[in-house]
Amino acid sequence: MDTGQGPASASASADRDAVVADLNNAAEQIWLACHTDWPDLAIEVRPEVGSTNTELMNRADDPAPAPMLLTAAHQVAGRGRQGRQWVARPGDSLAFSLALPLAFDRVPGGAGALSLAVGLAVAQGLDALRAGRAAQAGAPAPAALGIKWPNDLWLGGRKLGGILIEARQGAHLPPGHRWVVVGIGLNVRAGVFAPAACVADGLPASHAPAVGATWAAIVPMLLDTVRTFAQQGFAPLQAAYAQRDVLAGQSVALWTRPGTQPTQDTPQETGLAAGVDAHGSLLVHTDSGLRTWSSGEVSVRPCVP
Repeated sequence: MDTGQGPASASASADRDAVVADLNNAAEQIWLACHTDWPDLAIEVRPEVGSTNTELMNRADDPAPAPMLLTAAHQVAGRGRQGRQWVARPGDSLAFSLALPLAFDRVPGGAGALSLAVGLAVAQGLDALRAGRAAQAGAPAPAALGIKWPNDLWLGGRKLGGILIEARQGAHLPPGHRWVVVGIGLNVRAGVFAPAACVADGLPASHAPAVGATWAAIVPMLLDTVRTFAQQGFAPLQAAYAQRDVLAGQSVALWTRPGTQPTQDTPQETGLAAGVDAHGSLLVHTDSGLRTWSSGEVSVRPCVP
């Protein structure tokens, strides 16, 4: 019987199956590393999904919403900042989401800096993975990742990945709690994303991590950091973030109106980035003095000389 599956599609299916197997192995590693502290954590791997964030946002009204991780070998309708499409191709990139109920009203200083805390956790996990792989190969230690406010991961002056956080009041959550979904998309290996950075940059090809190893390296640090953030806010993480802040000391332009196009529209403000405060707000020295910008209200781009 003719299935209609040609050589190209058969090869793509085999590639996807291999990625699913790799991610399932990583899911077992994550469970072993995290089940003591997160006994209710559910971990799910799918061959294909539209958007991991959308899938988990749809569970906000579950009768007993519990923490959950979801990833897929192929994400076909992922969403980035300002609604941009983000497509995860099997093996080239990693797209996953973490969903959990958080008492945002109890977070010291508020929840505006959650994306910075997440970015810090991902950067630390990836740095440890990349350093270990380089040491195994007898290669020089690779460069550390940087974070670009409010939600991008950078390596060597190029974007490596991004973070999208969404939240809503679940039907069965107590007052002050939100169902929070943290979506993370990373370029794992070079390919269609050039000239963007990827996790494999700076590593010998023989020791470049696959998506499963990348996922397993990130999640334990991510869970620990989210718990710390929920209990203590961003302030304990501020100093570590400052060491990875790629905007600090750089000239920046800021756009505050929703829907503006930084490549076309005149910025509302320009100045010199001066780090972030204990609430995760961006500090910028401008002609009118030191200004504070909150996550989610502005877009930030380096000023064009």
